Amino acid sequence: MGKRVGAVAGVLWVLLQGSGVLPAAQTAPPRSLIYCGWFGNTIPTPAFVAANKAFLETQPFHGLVAYLRNDSTGFNATTRTMTTTPVSATDLATLLAPMRNATFSVLRENFGLIQGSTPPDFFDDWTVPIQNFATVARALKEAGLKGIVFDNEQYFSPWGNYPDGMNYGRPLAEYQTQARLRGKQVMEAMIAQFPEIAVITLHGPTVSEPKAPWPLFPTWYTGNELLGPFFCGMMEGTTGPAVNIDGGELYHLRSADEFRRSYDWRKFTLPSDAINCAFIPAAMRASWPGKSCPSFGVYDRPFGGAPMDPTILRTTTANALRQTDRFVWFYAEGATYLRSPSQGGASATWVDALRQAVADAGTAPPAVPAAPTNLASTVLSSTSVDLSWSDGSTNETGFEIERKTGPTGTWARVLTTGANVVTMDDIGLSASTTYVYRLRAVSSAGASAWSNESSVTTAASIPVPSAPSHLAAAATSATGVRVTWWDMSNNETGFEIERKTGSAGAWARVRTTGANTSTVDDAGLAVSMTYFYRVRAVNGTGPSPYSNEVGVTTPAAAAQPPAAPINFLFSSNAHLRISVKWTDASSNETGFEIQRKTGDLGQWSTIGSAGANATVYDDWTVVPGVTYVYRARAVNGAGASAWTNRVTTTAW
Repeated sequence: MGKRVGAVAGVLWVLLQGSGVLPAAQTAPPRSLIYCGWFGNTIPTPAFVAANKAFLETQPFHGLVAYLRNDSTGFNATTRTMTTTPVSATDLATLLAPMRNATFSVLRENFGLIQGSTPPDFFDDWTVPIQNFATVARALKEAGLKGIVFDNEQYFSPWGNYPDGMNYGRPLAEYQTQARLRGKQVMEAMIAQFPEIAVITLHGPTVSEPKAPWPLFPTWYTGNELLGPFFCGMMEGTTGPAVNIDGGELYHLRSADEFRRSYDWRKFTLPSDAINCAFIPAAMRASWPGKSCPSFGVYDRPFGGAPMDPTILRTTTANALRQTDRFVWFYAEGATYLRSPSQGGASATWVDALRQAVADAGTAPPAVPAAPTNLASTVLSSTSVDLSWSDGSTNETGFEIERKTGPTGTWARVLTTGANVVTMDDIGLSASTTYVYRLRAVSSAGASAWSNESSVTTAASIPVPSAPSHLAAAATSATGVRVTWWDMSNNETGFEIERKTGSAGAWARVRTTGANTSTVDDAGLAVSMTYFYRVRAVNGTGPSPYSNEVGVTTPAAAAQPPAAPINFLFSSNAHLRISVKWTDASSNETGFEIQRKTGDLGQWSTIGSAGANATVYDDWTVVPGVTYVYRARAVNGAGASAWTNRVTTTAW
């Protein structure tokens, strides 16, 4: 924690509106001031933060950075994460438990600190460090923190210094590419465990860029050649709502213009083709401004020739807050802000300078939502409970529901909802068990107070139903099957019917029924296909075993009768011969049947036939002077079409 390059400095979670980080329709959250640092033996471990929460929430900060050390056991995730020693998830959970169980009303933007320690060479095996970052990310999420502050200064080894800290004589370009890969892998592993994580790297890519303009940016690139590529890889691996933040440890900035120029250069100029940064690939440059989140650190001591006193601290902090998108972090070495003045902490003059800076920048935190009321719990079954409450706020983004088993159990978050929800079912519970519930409203401003507590005891368990028996299946058509069974239980709430195609197919639920049912029709099947069926009964406790399995094959599709001929009329009327003709309107006939009757009152009789695709028939059996009526139809093995229209003529 020094004043040199990379000294631990702070936190920024930038969510940009109009830059691609936030949808344009959303409103960026207010900017906040975060405390990062310690003084002497006062270390902000999770246990210390929880024990001193009442005082800490009177200080002019909206969050702080916790040093991840357990003083009782010596476990230190801050220094161990970036090493080849595995970090224990159990040890992390124990370490963070005090902050998880604390309810913060002001300090709502809290982070865990990770330092660049002794990682392997970038070309060696990084399996353990990558897993460690993922384990820490998950633990921070479960404890309700915002993410990780990554102090990437080379305190313990020159892990980002080329060539001094490298094990292999590879060119700088190869090491830049490999460092970028490791940063990408670390970020992707953390996001897999904590999709909304905010990762603040204290020294961003300017620390490795020779073209960074002095004195706006100190000449740091000569000993930190691979810190920038590693950060670039983290940017490359950032997806979804996660945020990768350029911490901006630039303690010498003072004026509003200096903060603006630093912000613009890191966000827009650095990734431009004009700079042509060696470790920012061309494919990343267009998207960089939309993903970039420049932050600022403010230091309570003189730095780089720039003076510091309470008056300067006030204006510097206000300028930083006005320029940043979300957070400014404050690093203290002159005095601790974790203790009151009577206990050796910073004097009221310095504390008030920060309080006034927050007011000057208009960055007071928004109001937290009001607490929900009238929480009630109602038994639904032996394994489920219905919860309902009154929404007492208008600005929540959702609700967090906690549960404990019995009055002496430990609270744990079990459900979350969106805004304006006032009911929720909790399922998968144990029978005959007493549960106690509470909930609170949450928003970007923080969490409300807890609601009232509501206690409920689930019903006694009922046995699972007996399995159905005598399952049978029969095809009802080329595309339908009827499934029947014997109902062998008296406590089911319904049945689940499963089917698979062929003996090697996968079972899938295709139908469900209510209680006391013993038949179901399965339609929409394929013709000439073998299906297998099984059935089980279900109730609130669970499903029965499956019934026996049966197979059934749907028949081939039945042949269809042909379509009727059309345009039936006389072809010619010659001596002792009458010819009729038609248009063949079908493609599956085997022939045509022609009928005739004498006069309108005569009886129809078949007088002849024509083969498939025929369109004319000659009648040579006529008697001169007799009037005849004709009709025809198409036929095949499936039957006959409708008759054609009738035609009448007199033979001669």
